This record gives sequence, structure tokens and C-alpha cells, in this order.
Amino acid sequence: MEILWPVMLFMGLVWLRKVNPLYRQHECHFPNKAMPSTGVLPWIQGIFCNANNPCFQYPTRGESPGLVSNYNNSMLKTVKDMKPFLCVFHYTNCLCLSTGRGVKVETILKDDETLTSFLLRDIPLTESVVYHLVNAQIRPEQVHGRSHTCINTRTQPRVHSLFQKSSFRELIQVVTPLFQKNLSFREVMAAASSLVCGYTEGAFSRVTSFNWYEDNNYKAFLGIGTGWAQDRYTYDNSTTPFCNDLMKELESNPATRIVWNSVKPMLMGRILYAPDSPAVRKIIRNANTTFEELERLRTMGKAWEEVAPQIWAFFQDGVQVKMIRMAPFSSKHILNFLHNGPPEERPDDVPDFDWRDIFNLTDRVIRMLNQYGDCVILDKFVALPDEDTVTYRALGMLEDRKFWAGLVFVNMYSWTTNPPPHVKFKIRMDIDAVERTNKVKDRYWDPGPRADPMDDLRYVWGGFAYLQDIIEHAIIKTQTGKERPLGVYLQQMPYPCYVDDLFMLTLNRCFPIFMVLAWVYSVSMIAKSIVLEKELRLKETLKAIGVTNGVIWSTWFIDSFIVMGTSTALLTAIIMGGRVLNYSNPIILFLFLLTFTTATIMQCFLLSVFFNQANLAAACCGIIYFTLYLPHIFCFAWQDRITKDMKLLVVGSLLSQVAFGFGTEYLSRYEEQGLGLQWDNIQTSPLEGDEFSFLTSICMMGLDTVLYGVLAWYLDNVFPGQYGIGRPFYFPFLPCYWLNTAGEGERARKEPGERRYNGWKQPYFEAEPDDLVKGVCIKDLVKMFSSCFRPAVDGLTISFYESQITALLGHNGAGKTTTMSVLTGMYPPTSGTATIYGKDIRTDMDTIRQSLGMCPQHNVLFHMTVAEHILFYSLLKGRPIAEAEEEVENMLQDLGLPHKRDVLTQNLSGGMQRKLSVALAFVGGAKVVILDEPTSGVDPYSRRSIWDLLLKYRAGRTVIMSTHHMDEADLLSDRVAIISQGRLYCCGSPIFLKNCFGAGFYLTLVRRMKHDTLKVGTKEEGTCCIFFLPPYNICKTPNITKKTHITALVHHHVPQARLIEAIGQELTFLLPNRNFQPRAYASLFRELEETLLDIGLSSFGVSDTSLEEIFLKVTADGNATKRKCFQAFISESNGQSTCDTSEGSAGRGSYQVRGLCLTTKQFFALVIKRLHHATRSYKDFIAQIVLPASFVFLALTFTLIVPPFGEYPSLTLSPWMYGQQYTFFSNERPPDAQMRYFGEVLLDKPGFGTRCMADEPLEDFPCNNITTEWEMPLVNPALIEMLAGTEWNSLRPSPQCQCSTPTKLTMLPVCADGAGGLPPPQVGYSTGDVLMDLTGRNISDYLVKTYPRIIRTSLKSKYWVNEQRYMETENNVKVWYNNKGWHAMVSFMNVANNAILRANLPREANLAEYGITVINHPLNLTKEQLSEITVLTTSVDAVVAICVIFAMSFVPASFVLYLIQERVTQAKHLQFVSGVSPLVYWMANFLWDMVNYSISAAMVVEIFIFFDRKCYTSPTNLQPLIALLMLYGWSVTPMMYPMSYVFSVPSTAYVSLSCINLFIGINSSAITFILDLFESNTLLKRVMLMFPHYCLGRGLIDMAMNQAISDVYARFGEDYSPDPYNWDFIGKNLFCMGVEGFVYFIINILFQYRFFLNNWIPDCPKPHILDEDVDVGEERQRIYQSGKSNDILRVRDLSKVRTIIPAVDRICVGVSPGECFGLLGVNGAGKTTTFKMLTGDINVTSGEASVAGYSILTNILDVHQNMGYCPQFDAIDELLTGREHLHLYARLRGVPESEISRVAEWAIQKLGLSEYAGHSAGTYSGGNRRKLSTAIAMIGCPALVLLDEPTTGMDPLSRRFLWNSIMSVIQDKRAVVLTSHSMEECEALCTRLAIMVNGSFKCLGTIQHLKYKLPGCAPDLNPAEAFMESTFPGCIQREKHYNTLQYKISSSSLARIFQMVLANKEKLKIEDYSVSQTTLDQVFVNFAKQQSREDESIVLHPKAAGAQRYIDTTPIKSLER
Repeated sequence: MEILWPVMLFMGLVWLRKVNPLYRQHECHFPNKAMPSTGVLPWIQGIFCNANNPCFQYPTRGESPGLVSNYNNSMLKTVKDMKPFLCVFHYTNCLCLSTGRGVKVETILKDDETLTSFLLRDIPLTESVVYHLVNAQIRPEQVHGRSHTCINTRTQPRVHSLFQKSSFRELIQVVTPLFQKNLSFREVMAAASSLVCGYTEGAFSRVTSFNWYEDNNYKAFLGIGTGWAQDRYTYDNSTTPFCNDLMKELESNPATRIVWNSVKPMLMGRILYAPDSPAVRKIIRNANTTFEELERLRTMGKAWEEVAPQIWAFFQDGVQVKMIRMAPFSSKHILNFLHNGPPEERPDDVPDFDWRDIFNLTDRVIRMLNQYGDCVILDKFVALPDEDTVTYRALGMLEDRKFWAGLVFVNMYSWTTNPPPHVKFKIRMDIDAVERTNKVKDRYWDPGPRADPMDDLRYVWGGFAYLQDIIEHAIIKTQTGKERPLGVYLQQMPYPCYVDDLFMLTLNRCFPIFMVLAWVYSVSMIAKSIVLEKELRLKETLKAIGVTNGVIWSTWFIDSFIVMGTSTALLTAIIMGGRVLNYSNPIILFLFLLTFTTATIMQCFLLSVFFNQANLAAACCGIIYFTLYLPHIFCFAWQDRITKDMKLLVVGSLLSQVAFGFGTEYLSRYEEQGLGLQWDNIQTSPLEGDEFSFLTSICMMGLDTVLYGVLAWYLDNVFPGQYGIGRPFYFPFLPCYWLNTAGEGERARKEPGERRYNGWKQPYFEAEPDDLVKGVCIKDLVKMFSSCFRPAVDGLTISFYESQITALLGHNGAGKTTTMSVLTGMYPPTSGTATIYGKDIRTDMDTIRQSLGMCPQHNVLFHMTVAEHILFYSLLKGRPIAEAEEEVENMLQDLGLPHKRDVLTQNLSGGMQRKLSVALAFVGGAKVVILDEPTSGVDPYSRRSIWDLLLKYRAGRTVIMSTHHMDEADLLSDRVAIISQGRLYCCGSPIFLKNCFGAGFYLTLVRRMKHDTLKVGTKEEGTCCIFFLPPYNICKTPNITKKTHITALVHHHVPQARLIEAIGQELTFLLPNRNFQPRAYASLFRELEETLLDIGLSSFGVSDTSLEEIFLKVTADGNATKRKCFQAFISESNGQSTCDTSEGSAGRGSYQVRGLCLTTKQFFALVIKRLHHATRSYKDFIAQIVLPASFVFLALTFTLIVPPFGEYPSLTLSPWMYGQQYTFFSNERPPDAQMRYFGEVLLDKPGFGTRCMADEPLEDFPCNNITTEWEMPLVNPALIEMLAGTEWNSLRPSPQCQCSTPTKLTMLPVCADGAGGLPPPQVGYSTGDVLMDLTGRNISDYLVKTYPRIIRTSLKSKYWVNEQRYMETENNVKVWYNNKGWHAMVSFMNVANNAILRANLPREANLAEYGITVINHPLNLTKEQLSEITVLTTSVDAVVAICVIFAMSFVPASFVLYLIQERVTQAKHLQFVSGVSPLVYWMANFLWDMVNYSISAAMVVEIFIFFDRKCYTSPTNLQPLIALLMLYGWSVTPMMYPMSYVFSVPSTAYVSLSCINLFIGINSSAITFILDLFESNTLLKRVMLMFPHYCLGRGLIDMAMNQAISDVYARFGEDYSPDPYNWDFIGKNLFCMGVEGFVYFIINILFQYRFFLNNWIPDCPKPHILDEDVDVGEERQRIYQSGKSNDILRVRDLSKVRTIIPAVDRICVGVSPGECFGLLGVNGAGKTTTFKMLTGDINVTSGEASVAGYSILTNILDVHQNMGYCPQFDAIDELLTGREHLHLYARLRGVPESEISRVAEWAIQKLGLSEYAGHSAGTYSGGNRRKLSTAIAMIGCPALVLLDEPTTGMDPLSRRFLWNSIMSVIQDKRAVVLTSHSMEECEALCTRLAIMVNGSFKCLGTIQHLKYKLPGCAPDLNPAEAFMESTFPGCIQREKHYNTLQYKISSSSLARIFQMVLANKEKLKIEDYSVSQTTLDQVFVNFAKQQSREDESIVLHPKAAGAQRYIDTTPIKSLER
């Protein structure tokens, strides 16, 4: 998953890349833009033809040397081609008209006529033609025949040749469509384009701008193209009705409205100027000439309307035209053209086209132009007094878009009469109509010519450049008096072919987020795993066995690094292979990601130090990790204002994510530039003046890695968490830490030290041996826990010796485990200390651990084989490999597991695993071995083999062991220490303690059951209870008589004997062991043997005081509660309680609630349970409420810190804002004197622009006054020779460049040497520029081929915005500019106009004083524009949406935590067993989760309202937001529920589900959002609606985007507010989430009922059961035959098959009321599986069972109402108190509300939980937890109680107490089924039992029956072997431990055995003996051997049973029969 998660995330990116491939653009040549100074017609034609700034693949005509006009295919070109034709007419007229007298044209014209200049310049015609036209004499009335002849003879050849011209035919072809009717707008425009511009719409491509992110052009970003506009047009009275209709139409269509709004100010707006002074008025008057010429054109159009009818009449009926028609020699084409009849009269071979078509077209066009012309306001200039008035008036006019520009002449005042030589003026326009002045160019270079007309050419579109040219030329005219100075053309430089990548632009925003998200899962998992290791104490356990801290951290690092390194390599492969990045070096990328990976791992280590709980760590680390990325977003927003030092500060302060963010920024920037990251550019930045670089970010991540590592190391040592001993804060300065030498540890002392004795005197402590080495010495040890008011260990002082096993005994919670934990370094001591072989645990723990072995309560085993474990532990202790391997072999032999050496430990049985865990503590020569309950939960069979292991390995070691098995302590220990309440009460050898505390011998009499004569289930008169006779149920006299008789018989022989205990069938008498007569005992035993059957006994036995008795006696005195329990226990045992009729009913209500009331009660019980849990679980509170809310709060806080949008400053337009210029010039007309002079002025002082004028007005750019000589750059001679070749011509002047191809990707073309020609001569110039002379060169070719080279060498500098211009053609200057500089166009035009001004000044003028400075000063922002800026911030809301998804991903994931916890602990199952139906369970949880979720959602909404996010909290949006959030909770919560079946570790589930939610939510929303920018993807959107995450995320993004769009429309005066509940808006999201809630909930319920998992396996025919035990067979027959019986539990052929092997194999049994049925078997025999089937936890494969008559297959709910269950592992909620548990289960069982407290108190008293009932169950000791689990099983007094190992881990006192409680259930005529590993327990409680082997019963019956049936498995005896063999011939030695012998004696009198042993006791040094019948333990072990385990071949006790003989001076032997 850790590898899969990032890979899946990035596969999404690859897919996105596939959808959005690279954008390849051919070479771009742009038509030049004619400024007004070039003439009205070229200007208008330029506006019409260049509005969309077309990009041509090949050079335009206007780029050619000596040409400016681009329109060579246009109508004008055709007219020029017709000049000879016009000349023919001209000469004809001259000849024909000169004969008569006429009126001269010139005399008709007014004085200041402009026709001449119009014809000359604007048409244009030659001067001679114009002269003849103007001076021609017209006499229309005199036309002679001679004229016709004259015309025809002269014209016919010329006309014929004209018609033959291709250009004329093309003209006809272009014009023809215009004569068709009903043309579409597109067709008209296409024809007009061909006619006027010379190219059609498809002849060029449009260059899209991807620069919207640079100048924050939100409109392009939002893709506003369609919308809903309401008709709110306001009628404009200042114009005509036609114009109003036109504007209304334009504004009704959203597409045209935006274009119209851009153009309207220029067409209909005014120009306000100030100050209103004479000087200014002069300039304005000259400026107005342009508009005057336009006015004349408009007047000419109006004149047409008057003249048109006369022209029509002339052609229709004119005499001259008629004569031409009638002339016999007229060309057929002319006749056809002059045809005026119907079409059918026209000859067939001529086109259907004549003068009427042209007339109609002309008429239509001119009339249309007239109408449109009325809409243009030409009286534009309005005078105002000052600048403030201009801005004030402008703001008012802006609303109607009637404001074009404001002009402010800076250095003129209202009294100025003449303009100063240096005129400065400001142009103030709406910010939307000009380039932004806060930047001069893009921050980063990226490919593309910046040629989008709307976005990149605002100076043209908004009219700024036109106005600037008008005013500058007006100033020139005013200063020079010249009428027609040079005109200016602006020529955008051609751009080479390139590859652009919109995907990269999007990616550089989201790539860092993607990468950070890619590691979220891994971060959470690493932190969780490290903390889990701490939480489970595995870390300290590993340290205890000698693993150093460094090794643990290193292995974690290697493990994490391998996983994350693998995914890093995969990600690199995906990124490079999937073409996400095209140019970068994959090795650099890999190293970059790897550095981040390493930093991330170290960050996880650091974060893990702060947590002690894995769930919390998992929840928090992912969010913290992501949150630490947020500062990068902040840095990104403020990137213009952030310096390198600020970056280093942010990055250096522990934020590797931010460093990574910076690195990815550089990565994507270089990728955009087509370079990618290479070894040579990682040290530089793509941004000018930026000192930070990609390498810096890698170094910073490296520094962060070290920093995190050092901090983690330091903090982990000082604050190791809950477990472990912290070092002092100054530990790095201690030499002992680095040199690993011992500190000032106390050395072992001989004196035992001062002890604290509480209530016991010195006699209870045996003298300590002087001859043994002290291994461990504890001195005044105190350990306090913060949660407890009482010390867990209270002043403990004790010593442990080498070569001895010392047993620590104590009740649950006495302090044994705590003491051991302190010794192993798990906990630091509160005070006091301990030394281990002289080394102090406080200072030398690391040294101690080298020789310390430990086996904690739980197995610490890994995923390795047995041999690997032993080798691993041996090597950890520092053994050489050879010794370690030898130790493996020896240990395998000693364990008896050589055949298991290569088996994985998880495949071993529980007993073997425990045995291995114990053995590992001894591996590696451990000197001190600490074993915490080494045999807990292990069956007796496995326990014995562990004993042998301990006895074998104790030599030379100090072994400390805790246990609850007293027989184990007795058998194994050399010394026993009993602890209670953290204090030591006695200490000595078992014999010493028995002598101290032993009261005598115990005579145990077992009463006979009736099973010999009566079958179970029948009744016999005179007995109270047939098969069970507890002493406190003695209600009938016959039994009392028998008991009295037995007591009398014992007292007759031994008067001091007293009855002390009666449990089950057993009576126990205490016989004194001091001052007694052995003969009296012998006579008692003889009489008992003889009268056994007569007095109703089945057997008897005698034993010495057991260690258990001593333990109970010692510990009972230490604790008041325990003492009470003990007394109560003794009193009950002595039969002092009477028959209590109310006992049974006390545990249940007076009636049981049923039906709907019960369901409601259960529902509320579950809700109350969740409430109790939630109020105590701060983890849930943090995960569900604090984390999401705080994250959203933080994210919104970051969105507030958007950089300030101030007013845009004024900007003086000069080229030097771009640094040093590389400028070229070229004079295309060297012979022309005027042009030569112009060139001299341009190049001589004061040079370009205003920089080097007399007063150096540009403060920021002083003149450097250095001019160098012309020089030629050095060139390789071979290159000169190559370029001189003949293959180069004007069409192909130099080698070509190679564009990018599909096989070889290059962003810019690769150009060969010599491309663009030889470098030109150049000169350094006084303005600081470098001037190049390109005269005579093909400039277009030079520019387009040298650009890639310039760029590649100087990306970072500003050379990529160099101004280059040259002079050409008469009367015109062409200015070349590179539009990459935002203000380049107008800056360079200003330089050109300055040169024009100086060239036209009188020769005597001081040129250095004259100049023009223009300033762009955008208007102050209007109210709408300020709201527009809020639109920009709205784009941030898309990010906010992602943050909300991120936060809300954690909430539903956290709901599953509790459910998994309940499933894993089986609390959920226990609630089902208590009667809850799954539907009620899930509905209660769902309700609770929704309430919780509502709080989270409410907090998120509150935060939104607090931050006033308009898009989410405006009145229309608030409800939809709440609906989205609530329905998300409603749908995603049940979607998560089925995951509670998948995971078993809550923290893993939390991380995984959060990441899945994140992945779906963010990816689906982001991908569809990004795709929306490119294309529509409705199918994908529909599919995604099945995920609530998508519905929420996309809904939020849509709301944000919708608000942004409505703000934009509001800006344009539109009301755009669609209903949020609209289906296409978020209606569908809400509907889908509503439906999904139901669907997912139903699916979850089906999962619960195993609908999908049901194994519909037919019952296979089973083989017949062979060799079944007789009793088992009888029971089977009884179940088969008895149709109706009073059995509470009936099990018939119950089976469970897993794979092929049956876990339970056709068992049959019936348990009747009042019976306790025992189920015994080794681990894995099938006991727990049987219980799980009975409780409905797992499916039954075949067979059936019923409880109280209800089948478990069909009526499981009724079964549950009659069943109590105590599972093997405690199914309790650690945060609920014991009392709350009992209240919960009482409610679930249907106890009436009023009686719940009473019932709960009954259970608390019954199980002795009074002291703990109010504490959280998590604080309970193991024994108390088992008591609570049993109490839960008994509550409500169900008919059947199932107890699965109820006393595991309980101390003897608690165990006996629990037995009593179970007895009362049986007494109450209910049934109990019990499994246990304690055979003593079964003997005490069970009326019948079955031993289970391999899933089937091997024997079944009463205990006594089994003992008789399976006699003498292993008697237990212990004098010397010789005595035994001689005295009892035929006796068999069965077991031999260090000081214990067991013998089997087949037939002998107990009295005789007793006599013989007593007689030889002194002689044989027998200290302790017991003679008894076979124990149940031995019966069990006999059967356990039959379990089909793979160890059946091994001897029961290897190397111990008779193989060696141990000799001891005081052997302690015990005798058993």
C-alpha cells in the first residue's frame, strides 16, 4: 500500500498528461500594426485585419526589406495592379476632354483641400496621376463619336490584358460571394477579410496565451465564454436608434459583450485632457487632425447617398454608356459588364456579373458603414482644469464605458502658452485596457511570442498605442511645423517554432502538493509503526535484550528507506516514462525526490518522539506533515516580495516540505523553459536576481534531514515516553555516554540492606546464602504512576542470586510486572535503585542489557523461523557467528525442536511459541534472565517442557520468574518472594515458607457421584442435587448425616483435625504437622481405605501444605478487600451459608423487557456507551473535531495572507526598464537624403529616446556617455566561406533551424552554425546600448534564427526583451519589438517618435533639449475593480475546497476506529450475544457518528462564517454548504463501515482510510477541474458521483467558481446567480449523496449478515466415525434419540471446516440445568471455535445446536437472549468503568431501568469488584478484567453461561473467588460450559467434562469416572531411587526434575505407602512429600499426546526423564500416587 498509494496518485498525473499533450506551434510571423501617423486607411485597415493578431507560418510581406504593406493579396494590391488601366482612362480623358473647354476639377475643390494628400498617401496613386486627375477639365455634356473611337482604340488591348490578369480574376472570385443573398456573418467576414486583408480566416493560426497566471487574468482562468445575461440594456440618447439596437444586440450575447466592452471606450469614449492651456490646446488641435480625416470619410459616405441615384441613372440610361454598348467593336467582357437587361439575355460564355452587382454591393457597404459610422464618436477631446478633475470625471464615465483615456501634460500649466522642448505627458486609462504597471515582464521566461490579442496586446486593443502615436505626432507637428513627418509601423518580432505545455503551467502549481500527498500515507504509517513499537513495549523489550537505540533507529530508517526509496524510483520512472516531465535529467529528479524522502523519514522520526499512542500518532502526523507544506503556498503568493534570506529562514526552520516546494518550483520553471534540470543549471535560478536555486533547496533538505535526526535522537533519549529511562538533558556532554563506560553504579554489597516489613516480622525472611554471587540487588525501590495515588512498588529491597530461580508471587496488581519492568529499563524508578552485577540501572542500562535476557508476558516473535530467531538473539548479544551457530544447534536440541528449525514461528502451536520465547531469554549467554509468567495461557502439556528448560539453563544465571501457578513455583524455585501492594512480605525457599506458614497436612476426601448407578439427568430420592453436591446446598438430611459421619471418623483418629474447605465433591481436612502421632495417621488411612464405599467416598489423598495456601495466607493479610474476600470465601467454603433462594434472582430483573421496548432500550444503551467512551477519549475528540476544525482554520488563515493589491504605479515608458539593449537599425533607402539625415539624428547625440538628453530626465537610467568604434565580432573563417556559397539566396539566406519532432523533442528549434547569417557589425552606444547594423540583411530571417541562441545563453538576463528597429521605405519607420516585454511596444515607439521629432527640427535647434516622455499611469481602481480583486481571492477558494476535503477525510475514517476496536476485542460480538440485533447496533453507531460529525461540520461552517468566505457563507450559499457537508457525512460514514471488517489494527485503518478518502476526494475533484479547463468530460463526472468525496469536493469547487463568475458578471453589470440547488449545479451532488447514504448502509448490513461471504457449501458426505470412545458414542446416541429433553444446550454433529481440515468435527453433547460441563484440550484443539459457533461469531459448516430450545442457525437473537459469554480475551472497552459495563449489558439483556443499578451491584459484589467498579477498565489488572468479563456473562442470569478460560492470569485468591461465583450459577439450575487450562479448576467446578483432540471428543464423563477409567498416568514420588525400587517393586519413574521425583505405583495401600515414607523420612532426607491419586493434569497430558501435533514424536521431557541424575545434599522429594 505504501508503494501503491503514491504510484496510484501519479498514474493520475500521467493520465492527465496523456489527455493534455505538448502544444507544438509553428514559426510565427505577425503582420505589422499601422499607427494613425501612417494614414487613416492603413490604420483602419490594420485595425480590421490585425484585431486577432494572426500568426503566419512564413514571413509576411511587411517584414521584407523596403516594404511596409502586408496586404499584397488584398483589394489595394489589385487596385495597384489596375494602375495601367487607370492610366489608359487618364490619357484617354486627356485626349478626349482637352479638345473642348471644360471645368477644372481643381476649381471645384475648396481651398484647404485634402483630396490630393488623400489620393497620394491613402490610396496611394503616383504624383503624376494625381496631378492629371486634379487638373483635368470636365465637360460631360460634350461627348463626340470621336471620343468613342478614341476610347475603344486605346482601351481595348489594355482591358483585354486586364481581364487576363490572375489578380483581377481573383478579385472577381473574392467579390462574387458578396453578391449572394442571405450571407452569414462568418461568410461576410471571410470575404471582407480576403478583400481588405488579402488572407482568409484559415490562413493563419491563433497563438493562445498561457500567461493568465502571470498577470492574474482571472477572466481567462475562469474561461468566461458562456453565461446567462438578463436584458438590462439602458437606452443611449446620445446616439441613433440603429446604434442602440446594435449595442443592445452586442450586449445580449456574452461572447460579443466582452469584446464590445473592450472596444466601446475607443469607439464611443471621450479623451479627457488637462490642463486646459493654450500650449495644450495647440497639441490637441494637431492631434485632432486624425479624427478630422475620419470625419471627412464619414462625410464622403454621406455624400454617396446623395450621388448614388445619379450614378445609377448614368450607367442605366446614360448616353455615353449606351454608345459603348452599341459600339460594334466593344469587348464582350465590357458589354457583359455594362449589361442592363434581364439575366436570360446574357450570352452563355460570360459570367453572370455586371455593374449593378458592384453598384448594389457598394451601396450596401457604404450605407452600412454610414450607419456604423454614426455609432463612432469622433469629437473626442474634452478639456478639464487638472488631473484630479480628470480622474474624478473618468470614474463616473467608466460605468457607461464612455471613457477612453485621460491625458495629463505633466510639465505644462494652465498659463503655459507654448509647449516646452521636452514634453512629458501621462496617459491614464482603465487598468483593464492597458498592461499592468506593477511588472515589466513575466517573472520567468517561458516559450511563446506573447501574442494573444486580448491578453498580450492590450496596448493595441485598448487603443493606448494609437493614442500615444496621435499625441506624439501632434507634439512633433507642434514643435516642428512639419505637416507630414514619418509614419510609424509596429512590427512584432517573428518567433521561432516552439513547444509549449499548458500542463506544466498547471503542474507547477500542483506538483508540490501531489508529492506531499504522495507521502502522507507513508508518513502516517512510519510514525504509527514507530509509536506502536513504543506503545506495545516492543522497543524497550528489544533494548532489554541488548539492541541499542542506534540500531533500532537505523533499522527503522533502512526499512522506511527501502519502501519509500522503491516508490521514489517508481515515481521517477512514472514521471519520466509518462512524459510528465520531458526535459529534466532523471538522475537529478531521482536524487531530489530521494533527498525529500530521507528528510521525510527523519521528520517522521522526530514526530514519533512526541507520541505514545499509535492511533493518535497516525491521525496527527499525516495532518501535521501536510500542514507544514502550507507555508510554501504562502511563500508562493508572496514570491515577488520574498528574498533568499527569508526563504532560507522558512526552509531552515524545520520545514523540508517548503524546501521541496521551492525545489519543485524551479523544476517546473526549467521544464517550462524547455531546458529541464541539468547538472549545469541546478546552481542557478531561472529568475533574474534570485540567489536561491534548486541546489539550495536540496542542501536545505539535507540540512533539515540532519536537524530532524539530531532532534529525534536527543528528544528520544531525554523523553523516551511512557516506557524507558530518560537521560539527563545534558547527556551529550557526559563522557560515559560516548565512551560507553559504566557510571557511578553501586557495586554489589554483601549486606542484605534495610528492609521495610509491613505486618510481618523477621522470621518470615530466610537468611540469605553467603556462598552465592548476588546477581541482582534491589534497594528501596519505589515506582509511582501518575494515574495512581498509591505506589505500584513501595520501598522494595531484595536480592537475587546466581544459579537460582527466584519466583516472585503476588496477586494481580501486586507490583511483580512493574518490578521486572524497572529492572529491564522499561520504566525509570521513581526513587531507590537496583544494581545488576554491580551496575546501576539508572545510569548503566545499556551495559546491563548486554547480559540481560527477558521473556515478557506476551511473545516477542518476528516473521522468522525458529533457528533464525535463536541466531538473531545470539548475535544481538554480541556472540561471534561461529558460537552463535553452535548455540542454535544446542538450543534446538534442548527445546526438542530440531525438526521445526525451518518453520516460521507463526506456524507453531501456542505452547511451542511460548517455549521458544522463554528459550530466547537464555540465548547469548544472558547472565540475568527475567521471565514474566512464562507459562501463562499454556496447556499443562507444554508447561512441563518449559519447566525442564528452566531447570536445565539456570546454572550460572540469575533467574527471576513471576507466576500464578503455585505448583510451578513450588517445583522450580530455589527461593520464593511474595509481594503484595508493592511490598515484600516474605522471602525464602518453598520449604522454609511451608515450615513458617504450614498448618499441617491436608486430607482431601472425594465424595462419590451417583454416576456409577444412575445416568446423568435422572433423579434419586433423598438427594438435593444429583450430580453435584456443593456444601452450601445441603438441604436434605441424608447428606448431612454422611458428612457428619465422615467428620466423626476423622476426629476419632486425629482429634485436632478440622474441616477447612468443601468445594464440589471434595472435603478438605487440616491435620496438624506438629506434635502428632504417625500411628494415628496410619490407622486413619487404613480405616478410610477399608470403609471407602460405605461412607460414600470415591477416593482420598493426603498432601503437605501447598505453596498456594501460604500465598493466600500471606496476601490476604496485606489487603483489606482481599482479606474480606478471603474470609467470605472461607466461610462459604465451610458451609456456613444457608440455602439462599434469592441468589438466583438477584442477578436478573423482576421481569425481562421484550419486543420494541427492548429494541429501544438496547439502542439507547449503545448510544450511552458511545457517550461514555467519547467523553473520556481525547484521541477521538482530537481526530474528529479538533484536527479538522484547526486544519480548516489554518488553511483559511493562510488564504487571508494574499499579497496586497495596491494601486498600479505610474510607469515612465522607456526601453531601459529592460536593462542594456541590443538594438539594430537598417536603412533601406541609403540614397534618400531625408532618410540618411534621419539615421544620423537617430544615432548621434542625444541618441535613442530621452536617456541622454541635456537634463538626463530618466533618474533611474543615467547616461553613460561612452561610445565605442564599430567592430566586427570574430567569426570562424569556415563559416564565412560556407555562407558565401551559391545555395543561399534572398528566399533562403542562411541554414535552416530544426523544429521539434515527435522523435526528438526540443522546446525551441536547434539551429545550425551560421543560421541567421554572419553576426553584424556593432558599436557600444552612449545610452548603454549595443547597436548593430543590419542594413542590407534579411532581418526576419536573422531574428527568427538567432532567437533560440540568444535565449539559451541569456534566459536569466533581460536580453530576451530587446528592442530592435530599423528605418525603411519613404515616409515610414518600422519599429520591431519583442512583446515578451510587457511595455516594449510603446517604449520603442516612443524612441522612434523622439527620433522623428529631432529629424524634423530646424538644423540649428539643440537636439539634446527636445524630447517626448510618455507615462502610463492606470486609473485608480474603481469599486468594481476592487471587487474584481476579491475574485482573484475567490480563486483561492478552490484551494480552500481541497483543504476542506483534506480535513473531512479524517472524520469518517476516525469513526471506523471504534468499530474496529470493538470487533477486534470482540466487544461487538459480545453485545450481539447479549441480545443486540446487528441492525440496532449499526443504527445506534450511525446516529452517534452523525451527531459527532455534525459537531465537526458545524465547526467548519462556523469557521467559514468567521472568515466571511462569501462563496460559502453568502445568504444563497450558506444552506447549500451545510447541505453538502451534512450529506457528505450521511453518505461517507456508512461507506466507511464495511472497512471495519477489513482492518484489524485501528491505526492502520485510520491512515489507510484517510488516505483513500483524500485520494478519491482531491484527485477526482482536481482532475475533473483541470480537465474542465481543456475539455468537457461529462461521463467521468457522472461516474465520479458515486463517491461522496467527489460530490463534496466538486460541489465546493463549483460553489467557489460560481461565486467568482457571478462577481465577474456583476463587474459587467450582469446579475448571474443560478439557484445552487439546480440539478446541474450542486443539485445532483446532493441527490447522489442522499441516495448513497441508504445504499451504503444497506450494503453494510448485508456484510454484517454475511450475505456476500456465505459459503453455500453443500454438506459433503462425512466418513463414518471410527474408534470413538464408548462414553462419547453413548452421548451421541442420547442426543440423536432424545427428541425433547430438558438440556439447556444441545449440540448435534456440530462441525467447522477450514480449508480441508475440520477445526471441529461432528461433536455431540447435551448440557442440562445445574450442570457445569468442562471442555478441555491443548491450544488449537477446537474449544474456542466451538464457542464461536455457539455464539454466532462464525458460520457453522454443518450440524446444529440449540440453546433453551432455540436453534443457533435460525433463531440466533433468541439464542443470544438466553446465553452469557465470557470470551477467551477480555471484550471490554478500556475507557468505560466496570460499573458502566455492567449497566450497559444489563440494559442489553432487558433488565428494567429501575433495577439496573441493583443488578449491576449484585455482579460487582459477586465478583469482588467493589474497589475497582468506578475505575476505567483499562486500569484493571488481568485478573480483574477476567472478573469483569465473567460478571458480564452472568448479568441478567442467562440460562447458559459460556466461559472461555475465565481464570487465565488470575492470582489464586481471585481464582477461587471466581469459582465461587460459577458455583452459584450451577446452584441456580443454569448451565455452564467452561474451558480451562487449569485442571485444578476443572476438578473443583466441573460435573462432567470432555477432552477435545483435533476437533473431536476423545473422552467424556464425570471427573471421577475419567480418573477410574484412565488410571495412573504419572504418580509422583521422591525418596532415593534405590529405596523406591526395593520397597515398591515394579514402580515406574515417570518424571524427574532437579529435586522432585514422580513414581507410578500400580497397587499398594495408601496407608502402607504413608507409613514407609514417614519411617524413612529422616534417613532419606525427605523434606516434603504427597501421596495422592492421579490428578486431572496427568489425565489431560495423556490425551494431549494424541493431538495431531508435529511434535508427537518427541519425548515428553527431553534430557530430563532419567537421562541424567541430579544429586543434592538436601533433595526435596515428593511422592504421589
